[in-house]
Amino acid sequence: MPPPPAPPKSLSATAHALITAALSKSKSKPSYIGTLKKLSKAGTATEHATSSSIDDRATASVLDDDNLGVLLEDDDLEKIVALLMWLSQDFYPKYETHVIQLAVLNAVIKCSDAVTGGTLGLLHTASVAKLAQVIDIMLLHKNGAAKDPNETLAFMRSCSAVRDSQIYPRNATERVELDDNEVSACYQRFGRNLIKHKLLPHQKKDKRYWLRNKFEDDTQLSSFQRSFVDNMLRKALGEKKVAFLIWQHGLPRLADLSSSAGPTRFIGRHTFHTALDIDMLQSCLADCVGWFTSLANHIVIHQSQEGFNLQLAASSRDPQEKQRQQMRREALQKAKDALRVGATLAKQRDKGKRTYHDMDDAEQKTLENYDTGRTKTTKLDFSNPRMQAFRCKLPSND
Repeated sequence: MPPPPAPPKSLSATAHALITAALSKSKSKPSYIGTLKKLSKAGTATEHATSSSIDDRATASVLDDDNLGVLLEDDDLEKIVALLMWLSQDFYPKYETHVIQLAVLNAVIKCSDAVTGGTLGLLHTASVAKLAQVIDIMLLHKNGAAKDPNETLAFMRSCSAVRDSQIYPRNATERVELDDNEVSACYQRFGRNLIKHKLLPHQKKDKRYWLRNKFEDDTQLSSFQRSFVDNMLRKALGEKKVAFLIWQHGLPRLADLSSSAGPTRFIGRHTFHTALDIDMLQSCLADCVGWFTSLANHIVIHQSQEGFNLQLAASSRDPQEKQRQQMRREALQKAKDALRVGATLAKQRDKGKRTYHDMDDAEQKTLENYDTGRTKTTKLDFSNPRMQAFRCKLPSND
C-alpha cells in the first residue's frame, strides 16, 4: 500500500509577505506551483514558444489555482522566487499572475541549469543560504512579523537616488559603475541624510549623533555615526552590502522600471507602462537574477577573507568576548603609544638632541623595542586585519 501523500507545505512568512505585496496590484487569483522538476518540464515546453508570448495552455497543466502563493520544495528557493515575483509587480496590471509566475520560474530554471548543477547552480551553496537570510531580514521583524515589502523597496530606491546625484554631472545614459571613492561618498551622503531625518527624539538630544559641519559639503561621519548607519542599512536591507551594490552598479532594472519604462496607459483603475511586454519582463528577470546571484556570491567571498571572524568578534555582545575585545583594544592602544614614543626618541637621538645614555631605563627599553621592530610587531598582533572594500562584479561586466 503506497504511503499517504504528504500534506501541502505552508508558505514561509517571508514568501507570503512578498507574494501578498506583489498580488496587491493584481486582480488575478494567485496560483500554486509544484516542484522545480515539474516546472522544469514546463519551462522546456515554453522554450519552443515565441519570446513575445507565453501559452496559457502550457501553464494550465502545471499551475493549480486552488492554493495561495508559490510553493517549492526548497525553502530558500521559495524565498528567491517570491522576491522575483514581488519585484515584477509593475507587470501585474498588464499580465495575469500565472504568466509572470512562469517567466520568473523560467529565469530561475535557467540559473539552475548552470554547469555547477543543483538549485540555482550559479550560486554557491553557502550563497543560496546567505541570500535567503538577507531576504528574511529585509522582510521580517525580529519577532517574525512581516514588514511592508514596499517600504523595503522605497529604501532601496532612496539608496539609488543618492547614487543618481553622484553620477548626475556625467549625464550618463547607461549603467555606470562607481569606484571605491564614489561609493564611499554615496555612503557618507546617505548616512548623513539618515541621521538628519530618521533619528528618534531621544537620539536627537545625544551629541554623538550631531553632524560635523566644518566646511560646506562636509560629509564626515564619526565612528559612532557610521555604526548607526550600518545598523540602519542591515535593518532595512538585511545586509549593508546590498546598499553598496546599489551604489556601485545601481538597482536591477526590475526594481526601478517606473523611472525608465516610457509612457503609460490605463486598464481599469490600473496604470501600466506600454513598453512593459514579455520580452522586457524576461530581460529584466535575467538581469535581476544575475544581480542578486552576484550579490550573494560576493558577500560569501568577502566574508571568507582572513580576519573577517576577528572583525565579527569585535562587535560581539557576548560578555566574555566583549571583555576579551576590551583587553585587546587596551593592549593595542598601549602598543600605539609605545610606537609613537619610540619614534619621538629615535628622532631626538638622530638629530643629536639626546643621546642614548641621556635616557632613563624605560626610555632606553622603548627605543630598543622601536629600533628592533618589536613594538610594530606587537601593534600588528593586536590589530584586526584590514578588510578589502566590498566590490561586486555583475555578469554583464564579464
